[in-house]
Amino acid sequence: MNPTRPKAFLIDLDGTLYFKGEPCPGAIETVNYLRQEKYQLRFLTNTTAKTPKMLHAQMQALGFGIYENEIFNATYACLLYLRAQPEASCHFMVDDAVKAFFEGIPIDNDAPDFVVVGDYGEGFDFHALNNAFRLLIDGAELIALQKGLYWFSPEGIRLDCGAFVTLLEAAAGKTATIMGKPSEMFFKTVLNNLQLAPKDVVVVGDDITSDIVGAERMKMRSILVKTGKFKPNQLENPVAKPTWVLDSVSALAQLF
Repeated sequence: MNPTRPKAFLIDLDGTLYFKGEPCPGAIETVNYLRQEKYQLRFLTNTTAKTPKMLHAQMQALGFGIYENEIFNATYACLLYLRAQPEASCHFMVDDAVKAFFEGIPIDNDAPDFVVVGDYGEGFDFHALNNAFRLLIDGAELIALQKGLYWFSPEGIRLDCGAFVTLLEAAAGKTATIMGKPSEMFFKTVLNNLQLAPKDVVVVGDDITSDIVGAERMKMRSILVKTGKFKPNQLENPVAKPTWVLDSVSALAQLF
């Protein structure tokens, strides 16, 4: 086997395989090709408004042949983190469907150990944010499921939970522990699942600040695709340098 040939791909979902609710051109065929070539696949996303089961159903509906146990999102990483601290209590700022995913984690809305912030949509009003600020000032630590500032919905661009995490960090003088990309903890969780070394894995994504930064921190090769969040000026003074830049994920088969 060519030593440069990877054993696995860690592929972003939103912006890489689909965008604004529709599959990216050639994305379904690319996933099928990689599976045919016997690569191990894991699908990474900072989407926190859905559980892996919900994401699996969404990807199947779009036509992708993806398995639920191949999907890793920040919500799942946070659950593992909290389970490792069984006495810790939390105040959750997440969608109700996602809150149910944390069943078994102690909830304390008055004096929690952690304030956990994820996709909360219209829940990010003054009362909720001010309440979280007070809990942080009183000693709670801040956990961010992810720190993306915006995302693209079928209706248009929307603020993401990272914008509100940044607000809380500044107001409370706290630094959030990040569960999703680009945190090393998130990528280590996936590498442990694969039982592979970083040199054997390639990260594929559209977001240079999460996908490519995360890959660089872990010393993994990376592919930046010019879809989704990609902007040409990101390559002028990049915060991290991708190994390859492709017009879209459909060009991946030309590399390997």
